[in-house]
Amino acid sequence: MNINQLFTYGIISLGLLPPVFSASATPPSAHGIDRVWFGTFTNTLSDGKVSHDVTALILEQDGMNLVGSVGPSIDRVSPILDGKISGKDISFHIAAAEGITFTLHLRAGHLVGSAVGRGVNAVLDLTPSPALMPHEQLVAEITTADTRNFAAYERCDADQYKTSLSPDLEFYQDNQPVKNRQEIVESLKYRCAEGIKYQRELDQPSLIINSSPPYYAIEAGLQRIYSEEPDGGKHLQATVRFTMVWSKKSGRWQLMRVVSYDHR
Repeated sequence: MNINQLFTYGIISLGLLPPVFSASATPPSAHGIDRVWFGTFTNTLSDGKVSHDVTALILEQDGMNLVGSVGPSIDRVSPILDGKISGKDISFHIAAAEGITFTLHLRAGHLVGSAVGRGVNAVLDLTPSPALMPHEQLVAEITTADTRNFAAYERCDADQYKTSLSPDLEFYQDNQPVKNRQEIVESLKYRCAEGIKYQRELDQPSLIINSSPPYYAIEAGLQRIYSEEPDGGKHLQATVRFTMVWSKKSGRWQLMRVVSYDHR
């Protein structure tokens, strides 16, 4: 097994320690260290070959000490040991893969540096990743954002609906031209002015939610759209498959891309 495999798999299989997660809602420390980081782990092997992988790093500052965890993904991490911070320099090591020592420096919003151990000679370049979090937490946050978005849509609250949409929104639909945020909001206002309201029913078993670091999450599934006419009548308007990309660049989840297709 090469070092790439050791780092990718050994953190869990050799570490034999429970993952340590810091709260993603923790505000950044004075040094900007307290957060989830994600980026490249480029390792030069003894034979000169280079492997390219990724690393998730969760840090929380306690005075001059650091606690947290590191690994190839947010759900496959091992606790860091002897974490220290001095100015913009941090260091720690892990016991997995026969021990790896990390030495990093905070520079222009990046954590850059090295990871060195037996068979390990890696260079890291990490950036903050607000969308990267344990899967259960990600599902809870996206579910909440999704619920708020459609609640505003169903009650014709155009102002609230607009806040859930990114200024860079692109809405693709298989039976209409692509629309931007303003066009989507105006479409909602026009329909609601006519007294037509839509209700959405999400097919829960079809739902998929995954992270796309550093800032994004992907939600996909099947939904049924019902129309409610001014006379109180209600009928199934369409069964639709969707893929949505949520962005947390603004600090809160907003819809950035929507693909609505296979209308039936």
